[in-house]
Amino acid sequence: MVSRLSKHAIGLALAASALLAAAVAAQDAARTAPAAAQPKTDAPLPQDEVVVRGRRMSEVENELRIYIQKFIGSVAAPVPGRGFARWHEHVCVGVNNLQTDAAQYIVDRISALALEVGLEPGEPGCTPEVLVVFATNAKELATNLVKKDKRAFLPGMGLSGTALDRDKLDEFANSDKPVRWWQTSMPIDPHNGQRAIRMQQDDCSDSLNCGPWINVEGPSRIHSGTRDDFRQIIIIVDGTKLHGTTWQQLGDYLAVISLAQVNPDGDTSAFDSILNLFKNPAAYSGLTDWDRSYVKALYKFDQERNPFMQQVDLVSVMATQQRDRAQK
Repeated sequence: MVSRLSKHAIGLALAASALLAAAVAAQDAARTAPAAAQPKTDAPLPQDEVVVRGRRMSEVENELRIYIQKFIGSVAAPVPGRGFARWHEHVCVGVNNLQTDAAQYIVDRISALALEVGLEPGEPGCTPEVLVVFATNAKELATNLVKKDKRAFLPGMGLSGTALDRDKLDEFANSDKPVRWWQTSMPIDPHNGQRAIRMQQDDCSDSLNCGPWINVEGPSRIHSGTRDDFRQIIIIVDGTKLHGTTWQQLGDYLAVISLAQVNPDGDTSAFDSILNLFKNPAAYSGLTDWDRSYVKALYKFDQERNPFMQQVDLVSVMATQQRDRAQK
């Protein structure tokens, strides 16, 4: 919107005021003695015109959606060909190689975010689905774990849509980063909670009964009839590379990668996220509003939609959350 007050309009307004003042003075003069003549004064010069510019809400909304899409493109790491995985209903967290009070603090930080997104944290003594291991020889530990049981890291040896590929597993084993993680998930039949894909251990002697059968209600181009559930997340923290970080920062960093598929090589420097912790520890006290918005959105959209529509839903949910927060 642009509003302008022209010099011509201001001049007309001043002239009208002068005429009105003259009429009032003439009436007063008829009743009283003539007053001494007043010196003439010049009319005030009009000020420079003021221009006010606004933006349509649709433009702001569109820019926000583009920004969210860029963030998702940088941070998300779903299994190729699959949708976004998440925990279903509950999650059990375990922490190894720390003193009891420190380990419990990390468990509590992760569990607090799990509660926020609607998950039920596991009770003490539950079998860990998120396993956080602190080590001073992180690379050696990761390499030995992969060599010992590669199938645990690559169910179906990377061909079943349950994990990233072997190259990514090699990067996990050989990483020099302070924190490394590996996530496995499983396509699930939402009707019975059973896996929805064929695995190598399936008996395929009878081709008609090889692997699971999935009943899809109302099949369409946007619904797949399956969802992706996390199965296990292994996180290895190098205790020798945590200089400058606090327990709160570390706990919140671990919380995000415990609940979402995060790309360890993603560039999040343009975003206000705890995922930038090891690039700039002083900038973040803990979980940011942006982090919380993203993780919450991950646990709200329809998981039975195809991967493209899931991302569309994720952007919409996150944009709505940001808009509602700005209006408070």
